[in-house]
Amino acid sequence: MPPTLRIVRRHWIPPIALAAGQLAHGMSWILLIVLAVRGTLASGFPALGWVHLVALGWLTITALAILVHVIPGFTDATWKGESVARGSLFVLEAGVLALVVAFCTGTSAALPWAGTLVVIALAFFLVPAGITLATTFGGEKSAAAIARALLITLAALFATALLGAALAWALAGYAWAELLASGPPAHAALGVIGWLSVLVMGVSMRTVRPICGARSRWPWAHIAAGAGEVAGVLLFAAGSLLHAGALAWFGALIVVLGAVTYVADLADILRRATVAHRPPQAFLAAGIVWFVGGLTLAAGALFGAPWGAAAVYVLLVGWIGQMVNGHLNHIGIRLIATVVRGDDDETRPGELLVLPLSWVSFALFQLAVAGGAAALVFDRPAIMAGAAAAGLCAWLAMLMNAAHASRSATKLTQPPNDMPAISLLHINR
Repeated sequence: MPPTLRIVRRHWIPPIALAAGQLAHGMSWILLIVLAVRGTLASGFPALGWVHLVALGWLTITALAILVHVIPGFTDATWKGESVARGSLFVLEAGVLALVVAFCTGTSAALPWAGTLVVIALAFFLVPAGITLATTFGGEKSAAAIARALLITLAALFATALLGAALAWALAGYAWAELLASGPPAHAALGVIGWLSVLVMGVSMRTVRPICGARSRWPWAHIAAGAGEVAGVLLFAAGSLLHAGALAWFGALIVVLGAVTYVADLADILRRATVAHRPPQAFLAAGIVWFVGGLTLAAGALFGAPWGAAAVYVLLVGWIGQMVNGHLNHIGIRLIATVVRGDDDETRPGELLVLPLSWVSFALFQLAVAGGAAALVFDRPAIMAGAAAAGLCAWLAMLMNAAHASRSATKLTQPPNDMPAISLLHINR
């Protein structure tokens, strides 16, 4: 008898990586409550542990999981080394866990090794991704342009990781100790703006149509905004590392101009939204409001106000976090539907979610962002404890809604087998 073939089903987005990102999201609120009770919100190794749990464990792992589909979905390229890229996410999760534990326990000797593991894991994702994107060069112009934009964003991620690893070695008492004075601002700017913000801005301009039912009236806007963010953050990072204040300020100004362009474009799209399922749109609207707020706090910090920690918090949890939440309330639910019912399923997220629970989650998340920002600006740990508790409840509500969506998907009738395959470009049909 011929041997039995075992077919392994690959989901369009790695669900384990997406689940790991959400676990890190939930754990970040618990850790924030602990930091608030201990009074170590804005300084010390535990605070750095929280920042990396959010930026790497939640946001970056979630972004890379989604990029597994975005890279071929947006460029029509065929993955080269997809198994390596998917497998690297498990190594990255281990590296992030080691890094966060080292920060939270004050084990400085473990920091450089954890940081190095993160860099290695990212390299095993980024090399196949880069090779895949490079195959589009010389082909269709729009696909090649998207590929180049993604390559620039991924390069910013790797630069952030390399600088972060160097800082980890410096914190452990090795070479590059001079980086401790000028490296953190550049590292933070490259990670928050050059990597996460530019990625969210680029991807959202393709996903906003199925979420809102409208597209940009100014196709040039997101290109100009993304280019401004990249150029501005590079100038700011260079100015910080070289102690050139004027250069850093000029870069910050360009970042703000790029952000204003993006915010105006997305606000216009949201104003014209026709899709009846509103919670994802509300998350996107909140995200751009917090983007403006976070950059305002960052500008104040550059002028000398003690708002640096608040700016990082609002940009990570408010701007990027709410944009990710909005996409997960759409793309994440689409993934759940296809995991349960097959890759050809096209059930709308609004059919699977509990609308009041979506709005409760949304409101609690915004309370968590606003309360946390106020706590950091005015140094009120008690307010932060309450804000973090609201964030944890919001996350639990979102988790309950996702579980309900999974149960609802199992109850629906299986769609016909001849339905078209799912694509991120029409995930809300």
